[in-house]
Amino acid sequence: MSGDRGGPRRAVGHAGPPAADSAFVGTLHLERRISLGHRMFVLSTHVLAGVVLLALALARPWAVAAVGLVVVSGVYAYHRACLRHDREIVRLRWPADHHLAWQTADGRWYHGRLTTAYAFGRWLVVLGLRADHARWRRWHCLLFADALSERAHRHLRARLTVYPPPLDDVETG
Repeated sequence: MSGDRGGPRRAVGHAGPPAADSAFVGTLHLERRISLGHRMFVLSTHVLAGVVLLALALARPWAVAAVGLVVVSGVYAYHRACLRHDREIVRLRWPADHHLAWQTADGRWYHGRLTTAYAFGRWLVVLGLRADHARWRRWHCLLFADALSERAHRHLRARLTVYPPPLDDVETG
């Protein structure tokens, strides 16, 4: 056969683990950085919301009161985007057994499972995590492309595509 290199082939849609020598089986070590993309997203969405509320205030003066809520929300969200909030995830370890460990800005380590994972092209990955000891408490981690090294972000997206974990669900857990 022309072009046949021999050896086993992985069937399309096969859910089994990749070969043991694959880069996707090893532990991912992710060091999160302050992301300019995340900060700009927070600023732009909150400024836009404030402008809309101010425009509404021309017809409904009580809408001005909501601008204060948007400002407080924006300050809180910007604080989180700068990784200054105690619960913000700063490090993440993802071994082959999919039992993740993450460190928050206050220095505490948590162990748990992935509950949701979304990849929006090459620019953003959103992870939802649940600790083993806290059934109803969730962590969410927005990882813009500049929040990780280029290599780490690429490996994270590849892990989610090639070797996805079983997503844990509170209702079934």
